[in-house]
Amino acid sequence: MPLLMQDRHQSLIAILLVGFVPSISVIFGIRIIDNELYSQIFFMICKLWIFIIPTVWFLYLENNDISRALPSRSGLKMGTLTGLVMSIIIIITWIIFEDSLNLDGMINTLNSKGLSNLNLYILGMIYWIFINSLLEEYVFRWFITTKASILFKNDFYAILFSAILFTLHHALALHFFGFIWWQTFIASFGLLSAAAIWSWLYLQYRSIWVCWLSHAICDIVVFSIGYQILFT
Repeated sequence: MPLLMQDRHQSLIAILLVGFVPSISVIFGIRIIDNELYSQIFFMICKLWIFIIPTVWFLYLENNDISRALPSRSGLKMGTLTGLVMSIIIIITWIIFEDSLNLDGMINTLNSKGLSNLNLYILGMIYWIFINSLLEEYVFRWFITTKASILFKNDFYAILFSAILFTLHHALALHFFGFIWWQTFIASFGLLSAAAIWSWLYLQYRSIWVCWLSHAICDIVVFSIGYQILFT
């Protein structure tokens, strides 16, 4: 098998091993597994899977070394700027569509997951902002985007493909949380746009810290809105 074809074949396998696991986690964790403990266990297994597989692939199958490069100042500035701009868009969208949302249904779903407890909500917020969002950048922006770039031999298609995979599991979660189809569509368009920007940031600056900074700023706004829904 020619070397280029072999690289593309390996990249496809790598993507298949990781790319759809978050969506499977959402489907089973929210819709199929009724027991909260089992749901959380399955959730953690999926998180470990999408961290371990890219790490093993990079270090042991490809024999690479761990990168300790720090993000550039220009990268951090761009990460901050994009995060702030997208946060403003999130706030404006929330103001426009707040009255159309089934907030009671969303609250009931969040209550079933134990997030109506303020302490648990704060812990969850810390986890999602500082751990989960970083893991998503590690998986979607670094691993899947770079593998997709090899697979498609085109960075634009790689960005689009990675953004679609990222949006898929979030769209499923929004649907299960009670969003109606047009609300899910609007939110998914926003997620797709944000994911594409983050993938572009990674390819531009080759640092997941730049993408994570932008992502974390947006998550802070999202959790602030969640706090308003649940506790005010």
